[in-house]
Amino acid sequence: MAITNGYATLAELKSRLDIHMADHDVNLEQMLESASRQIDGWTARTFYPETATRVVTADCSTELVLDRDLITLTGIATDADGDRVYETVWSPTDWELAGPIPHQEVFITPYGRQSFPTGRNRVQITGVWGFGNDVPAPIREATLLLASRLYKRKDAPFGIAGNAEHGELQTISAQDPDVKQLIQPYRRFGLVGV
Repeated sequence: MAITNGYATLAELKSRLDIHMADHDVNLEQMLESASRQIDGWTARTFYPETATRVVTADCSTELVLDRDLITLTGIATDADGDRVYETVWSPTDWELAGPIPHQEVFITPYGRQSFPTGRNRVQITGVWGFGNDVPAPIREATLLLASRLYKRKDAPFGIAGNAEHGELQTISAQDPDVKQLIQPYRRFGLVGV
């Protein structure tokens, strides 16, 4: 198995867990991919680039607030009559992106010839979506912490770790406070809770 859009590498996780053999590689890759997808869900964003065409809704004719992060915008097409045919293809001189990468808003230009039609799913955006081309260091660290925790969970099947014989029982908490703290600044719009 290969890791798809993971935020840390197998080598990093093996080093963290002090594992030198390849016996557990498939399980470790699954843990890294699972941890990466959990972080996506908790932050309401993805930290890998993905080229795609998406349909979005405009609430205003001069500004489009995106529901996902955008790295590069390569095309806009709009559907003026609501038939889901995006017949009006915009020129690059008709739009401008706001803010640094990742972009979260698109504006019409002062001398552009277009405007965003309001209504559900009337704007088609083509571009590279995601937070950026490089995974931020705190997201990488949160991924490694979470993947390590997921891997070690097999040793605490009922959520209890330790040795009852020596009175060293400890309940595993539902959330890792370090992971929560690392990803907190990257949560989009505060939409999701950890």
